[in-house]
Amino acid sequence: MLVPMLAALGVPHYSSVSQHISELQLLNHPVASVMRVSPVITGLSVFMFGIGAYLTDPARFAFTALTAAAVAANFVSSGIFPSGSPLHGLYGIGFFIPLVPACFAAEAGLGRSVSRTSLAAAVLAMAYLWLNLSGLDPYRGLTQRIAIFFILGWYSYASYLLLHMPGSAKGGAASAGTSRSNTASRVGLDPVSAVSETRA
Repeated sequence: MLVPMLAALGVPHYSSVSQHISELQLLNHPVASVMRVSPVITGLSVFMFGIGAYLTDPARFAFTALTAAAVAANFVSSGIFPSGSPLHGLYGIGFFIPLVPACFAAEAGLGRSVSRTSLAAAVLAMAYLWLNLSGLDPYRGLTQRIAIFFILGWYSYASYLLLHMPGSAKGGAASAGTSRSNTASRVGLDPVSAVSETRA
């Protein structure tokens, strides 16, 4: 979403402060095509996050994966259908956006810091949705861009955590390496010798 946000700064008769980013789709400008593709890519990325979380531990991240699929549908439909159509955002399914970090906070079990960060993202997303629905925000374009930055930034944060969890491929390799090093320390050998001794 960063590309259309930056491109919008040079679009004549369009205000990034007072207009939603999706309104770019309605303009007779090359950025309109970019604004059609960008939400679809974002939606697929969110969907892959949900799949990744589910595959890491199906029983643990079921609700995170389910809500991520709903949010993915929101972004994809926002790219396929233009602003103003009821299918743009799939009839308000974007209200699932706060639930992804909230479910992750409940299911991850990665400590208080992770839970607080995820819940903060959830509250911020909910506050933005309320502000957008209320119509009280005169700077809705700017507010939306700030919200997108933090909401999508959370997915990068959560993806990093998933990749380094003990159950993931990368996290599992790191845990195995730590275990072997600990074995070496206990028997007073270097890691290579410790692995050989453990196998023996």
